[in-house]
Amino acid sequence: MAGILGAMQSGRDWAWLGWSLAYFLLQVLTPFVRVPLGWVWVGTLMSTLALMAVMLGLVFALARWCEGRRSAALGLFIGGTTAFIVWLLLPSWLGLPLQKAPPIWGVPYRALHGYLLMLAAIGLGCLLSRLIREKNLLVPVVPFAALVDAITVLTPVGIVKRVMESAPRVMEQAAVAVMSPPHAAPQVERVVPIVLIGVGDFLFLALYAACLYRFGLRVGATAVGLFFTLWVYLVMVMLGIAVALPALVPMAVVVLLVNAREFHLSRQEKWASLLVILPMLALLVWLLTMNRSSP
Repeated sequence: MAGILGAMQSGRDWAWLGWSLAYFLLQVLTPFVRVPLGWVWVGTLMSTLALMAVMLGLVFALARWCEGRRSAALGLFIGGTTAFIVWLLLPSWLGLPLQKAPPIWGVPYRALHGYLLMLAAIGLGCLLSRLIREKNLLVPVVPFAALVDAITVLTPVGIVKRVMESAPRVMEQAAVAVMSPPHAAPQVERVVPIVLIGVGDFLFLALYAACLYRFGLRVGATAVGLFFTLWVYLVMVMLGIAVALPALVPMAVVVLLVNAREFHLSRQEKWASLLVILPMLALLVWLLTMNRSSP
């Protein structure tokens, strides 16, 4: 029995390898899938659904793996960052024009680009999670991270918004994106998953996942909640039903709501948390209002 339990534990620790394989299969094969024009919308949603599930699975699996090994997070961050920089510069070193790259190697290049970016972000997120010494600190930390993300994206002085406007190419390199599909025949269209999460979102998602494992919180329920919430929210944004928010905002709501019963705050801690969260919510609403009213 002990051997079986040990094998199961070992399998869970190395589950990130399976998620990695699934990620590459989706990223490399999906852009070449052709469907009738009338089914492009359905195909896009399904491919996005699958890719989101795989990326969330990879983040949680690597967070678990790093939690079980003392120096794994540091190694993941340094190794992922180094490999990402080398991979990013490789086309220029070889004199290859990436924009005109044939799909047969351009698609795998971008898939590995996104994978290495995720590894670096996950490693850094797991490292930063060690600053959180007890689970109750997540109550103010999670909404604060969401607010910072909203400020960087929604305000004119926010670094993300300024970079998006002045150097969109930089933002493209700092996101897990899929390649634009090759030219399609008139009666069919290619299915390409939508860009989902930027590097900062992977960082904080890994931070949350590592804390969930360390403090024995509701890991499975949180992962499922994140999956459905982010996918439904993405569809609502695409349909124009919901306001476009940084991904950390719905992520913060899910993490706190799913694990609400796990936090045991004293009266003083509850009041302190409210004094932090309520102004954050007010500022977030103001940022959204300002962003929607601006031309």
